Amino acid sequence: MTKVNDVGEYVKIAETKDISKNQMQVFNVKEREILLINLEGELHAFDNRCPHMGYPLFFGSLKGDTLTCGFHSAKFNVKTGKSLGPVTSERLKTFPVKIQNSSVFIEV
Repeated sequence: MTKVNDVGEYVKIAETKDISKNQMQVFNVKEREILLINLEGELHAFDNRCPHMGYPLFFGSLKGDTLTCGFHSAKFNVKTGKSLGPVTSERLKTFPVKIQNSSVFIEV
């Protein structure tokens, strides 16, 4: 693990060039799947499992700042991780993201 700015322990998962604007990609980090979303140049990291039924969020869709689970259509705000109801009221599990030079780190 790598320390970034003495804030906490972070793991490097990618380079900023690895994920295009308004796209999402899954990375395996410490035996867990992390969904990294580039929303208009701002990176957001989530557990790749929908809190509703545990299905992979990567198979869903991203439209604007809304992530929709591809299995039961649960919707979430990418900026906050909050559910947009009515399928579930549970929010997404989020991970802090830090960028140092062009390296992307998440706290796990």
